[in-house]
Amino acid sequence: MTTKSFLALLEKHPQKELVFEYEANQFIPVYHITEIKNVHFESIDCGGNAHETFQTITQLWISPKDFLKQKCMTAEKALKIYNIVDGVKPMKRDTEIFFEYGYKELRTSVYSVEAIEETADQLIIKMFVPKTACKPAQKVIEKGKEILSCCGPVQQIAGEAKKVVGCC
Repeated sequence: MTTKSFLALLEKHPQKELVFEYEANQFIPVYHITEIKNVHFESIDCGGNAHETFQTITQLWISPKDFLKQKCMTAEKALKIYNIVDGVKPMKRDTEIFFEYGYKELRTSVYSVEAIEETADQLIIKMFVPKTACKPAQKVIEKGKEILSCCGPVQQIAGEAKKVVGCC
């Protein structure tokens, strides 16, 4: 989900409670949006290919005083925080939005949006932790070829194993 589409969702449903589900039926308790990050990644994959990506990461934090509240913040309140941030450091709206959360024994992770469930009173953001992946091997999978391993023979074509160009 892009930052732009997430903000539009908040604008469309200002009075709904904004709820985050980090696993099936596991919800973040009452939280505070404590930081919104414009993140720029420059990376090189195992095949020597350069990549550049931008992300918006929203950090969710639980404060002891938050437990006194009965409900999570509304979409309107969250949007006010995003607008404050945007006024100081403009957000890149075409970037994917992620949510960072960890509490007690749940290690801090960066979650991607899997789906949005709308109820009469809530926007439920269903999240997941993206898995790591080999980008050169992913390109082969996207082209519909079978992968045997990333850094050895990786595709089987007519019984003949061939190495993916650009992989280690």
